[in-house]
Amino acid sequence: MRAALLTLLVASAASAAPYETSGIADWTAIPKPTVEHPFKPPVAHRTRLPNGMSVLVVESHKLPIVSMALVAPGAGTAYDPKDKPGVAAFTADMLDEGAGGLSAIQIAQEEDRLGAAISLGAGVDAARVSVSTLTATIDPTIDLLAKILAKPAFDPSDFDRVAGDRATALELRRDRPREVASIMLAATLFGIDTPYGHPGAGLRASFKSIALPDLQAFYAARWNPATMTLVVAGDVDTAKVLAKLGAALGTWKAPGAKVVRVAAAPLKVDRRLQLVDRPNAPQSDVRIGLVGLDRKDRRYYAFEVMANALGGGFTSRLNQRLREQLGITYGIGASMDWRAQPGPFSISTAIVAAETAHGISEALKIVDDLAATDVPAAELDKAKQNLIRALPAQFETNAGTAASFAELALHGLPDDWYAHYADQIRRVAAADVRAVAKSAIPSGRLVIAVVGDMGKVRGELDKLGLGEPVMHDLYGVPVP
Repeated sequence: MRAALLTLLVASAASAAPYETSGIADWTAIPKPTVEHPFKPPVAHRTRLPNGMSVLVVESHKLPIVSMALVAPGAGTAYDPKDKPGVAAFTADMLDEGAGGLSAIQIAQEEDRLGAAISLGAGVDAARVSVSTLTATIDPTIDLLAKILAKPAFDPSDFDRVAGDRATALELRRDRPREVASIMLAATLFGIDTPYGHPGAGLRASFKSIALPDLQAFYAARWNPATMTLVVAGDVDTAKVLAKLGAALGTWKAPGAKVVRVAAAPLKVDRRLQLVDRPNAPQSDVRIGLVGLDRKDRRYYAFEVMANALGGGFTSRLNQRLREQLGITYGIGASMDWRAQPGPFSISTAIVAAETAHGISEALKIVDDLAATDVPAAELDKAKQNLIRALPAQFETNAGTAASFAELALHGLPDDWYAHYADQIRRVAAADVRAVAKSAIPSGRLVIAVVGDMGKVRGELDKLGLGEPVMHDLYGVPVP
């Protein structure tokens, strides 16, 4: 036993030897930061398939895997028929429920066989498709993707099954207060029956009217390859993958409608306070927001720095005040939903019920302070560094790289936009942050949506001077 223990100690000492020659004299001292290495975003090769689909290829041979991201402008929820919200999301959900002679189960089995994953969904301005696969199976994965995109079955039995799932999810929305608060905010800013104001999954009352021909018509009109952009990132040979894409997808043609800008003008809000009574809720889910900037506004970079300082991370003003100092929330953040047209800027949190009004009041004070006083130099630098140093993480994986370039395509931004991002952020001054806070997010225009126990919070909310509230049911629909 003693001999074994001695052997173990000798082995441990030997393994520790490299650390003794590290040159670090004091392991308790925090190391000084090293020189920051400049980051250069990857470069994409752009081309176009015979059917008009734009393709960007980013080669990366570090691992034998490939990711793809397809964005289909005009196929998002903003393009739902006005009387049938939910059609765009339902349509995207149906594409892989049988296609090209394969059933939904067979498609799933084929993905497993290939080591691939294909997912589809509808955002606000566009539908999106994400693909991951192995380099060794890239060709059959593209063949499977082509079947799903170009030859969906729209089988009636699959429609009934998916419709049941989606209808159940809509019924259960009452148990998702965060979602309800966001629905109330969007509906107040844009209107519940508008492209940007209605919930993308639909509404209970109108969902039952959606029929299979509605999905088929939406697909025929909106899933147009000539308007799409496909990004391929990973271990591929550009020439070979383009040849394969041309053969599998380049022949797909559809009489799809051209993408037109939706009417997404904000409403004039007369009543800022929107409430849902959720009895016995221990906390209140809160959304505070307004319609923000256009994505191509010259104040974009200043806005991003401002939003980061306000609520972009753990050390942001909102989180430090409401979580760390007051202890009334687990976390609070602020962000802009950048869309084809100005979308919502929102502050999102859940506050312990008894402190709901107090938390809202503190958040509004912080917004006012940003508009009235220059951000100190150290805080400004921290916010800018948060954004600059987060950029490389967007390209950490093939999936992140593909998604990042797809986002540029959606907004009509140049492929080299990321190469200039850091320099633009560095140019933002404290005066720019104060100016954009004052002009873009004045606290007097912020809408406040609260889902909580009104028996506990209503009295204090009334003291905030926000005016007469609009009451909603548990699904976020205004009560007559």
